[in-house]
Amino acid sequence: MLDGRRVLIVEDEALVALELTEIVTGSNAHAVGPARTNREALALIEFEEIDVAILDLNLADGEATPTAECLIGKGVPVLICTGGVLPRAMRLMWPDLPILRKPLNPERLVEALGALCAEPVGGGRH
Repeated sequence: MLDGRRVLIVEDEALVALELTEIVTGSNAHAVGPARTNREALALIEFEEIDVAILDLNLADGEATPTAECLIGKGVPVLICTGGVLPRAMRLMWPDLPILRKPLNPERLVEALGALCAEPVGGGRH
């Protein structure tokens, strides 16, 4: 389902980032990152090929809106993984943004990423 896909992981909690990396690599995908901050994520987006992204909402340097904007603007599908609630501004900008609640179920995570990779990307980088 994720064979060979490049999955950006944006998560500031080290243990959760490690778990996400293990799930991604265990699904025969390549983990890009993890990035702890918007700044790190934006640098990775600039220099790495990315097929899909896992994005925590609350990062070490604030809300992940700048990273989400950049990814979505490039046509990269984004999956939000959070224990919180999607901020109102993000709900208004992207009402169909997929969200998984923490704690994560690895099978559901892989299924959600696979579904995002299967969707046609508008204005993507392929």
